[in-house]
Amino acid sequence: MDSLCTVKGGKRLPADCELLDDPTEHPYIRVRDVGGSRYVCLTDQFQYIDEETHQAISRYIVNTGDIVISIVGTIGLLGKIHSSLDKANLTENCVKLAGIHTVTSDYLYYTLCYKKQIKEIDLLTVGAVQAKLPMYNIQSMKILVPPTKVISDFQKKMNALDEQIEANTMEIQKLNELRSVLLAKLSD
Repeated sequence: MDSLCTVKGGKRLPADCELLDDPTEHPYIRVRDVGGSRYVCLTDQFQYIDEETHQAISRYIVNTGDIVISIVGTIGLLGKIHSSLDKANLTENCVKLAGIHTVTSDYLYYTLCYKKQIKEIDLLTVGAVQAKLPMYNIQSMKILVPPTKVISDFQKKMNALDEQIEANTMEIQKLNELRSVLLAKLSD
């Protein structure tokens, strides 16, 4: 994997920092925010950090199209960063796959979702009490890289589906938010 992208860790919040429920310009991606769907999108369930904390951990951000993998707790949850979380901060319990080259982020995402890769992730996990997927093990994972033409054809087909997948994901989020509002009004 190391030859296809850069694997970088997230960052633990400073000891004196607390996550905020009120939105700021700095969403903080936690493990629970990953793996619900293909895209990791900003929702009303996110928590935030203040400007001072962001400055302290600003090197640990994600960009649109990065892939994130949970490495502690529920290991192996995957997600592709949606544009709504461009420049969001990432927890130390996840790593990001950034600077993807030779293959596309879609190809890498779907390859990691493949059962054989999921089994490899399980095998690379260490620790009995608190399981963890070390960054080194992610970097050493073997990923099959087909010829450029195959990747190009795959990406063309994915582009046709990507727009609809993203639109559906965003619609589901809006409907969930609307449901929450309606349930709150009904219970008043």
